[in-house]
Amino acid sequence: MGMTKYQRVFLQLLPTGLAWNKDPDKTLGKLAGALADSPEQDAESIEKVLSERFPDQSTVLLDDWEKWLGLPDCTSAGQTIEERRTAAAEKYRMVGSLNRQFYIDLAARYGFDIEIESFSDGAYATCMDNCLTRLRKNYGRFTSHIIVKNHIDYRNATVLDNCLTPLRVYSGGVLECLFEKYKPAHQVFIYIYQ
Repeated sequence: MGMTKYQRVFLQLLPTGLAWNKDPDKTLGKLAGALADSPEQDAESIEKVLSERFPDQSTVLLDDWEKWLGLPDCTSAGQTIEERRTAAAEKYRMVGSLNRQFYIDLAARYGFDIEIESFSDGAYATCMDNCLTRLRKNYGRFTSHIIVKNHIDYRNATVLDNCLTPLRVYSGGVLECLFEKYKPAHQVFIYIYQ
């Protein structure tokens, strides 16, 4: 029987002499072999843990990565391990921003074509404007319209719905969920589906 690497190292650390028979088949060699099993398993575990350092390579610690990154989010239901790794890696590398392009890019990543219309103090119709000028409710400076340009499926409200249900219920829930998650607390988004 051959010696393992850790068994050999353990035997080399012992003193030399007639009382220290380092033959692997003798009692001391077998003891060294038994003691070498634990460090050998630890070394294998360390190699596995090193591959778990980043979410795109993780398997064992993927649940911990997801918990730390706040996943699963609005889009993660029923994903494979590889899709979960990809989502975790994207979230890990994602840099948030408060500018309009961040939200346009985020929507595009999930297949939505949007336009963002922000309000400022002078963005409202007045009595001096043309009669065809669109009137706007005074939402405030921290309110924006998210205009979704691509077709979104919808259903009409029925008598079984709550009285506060809109007349059309759109299935843009993924987009709304993502934006609500990444927007600043003071920002209000109003979604318009075209």
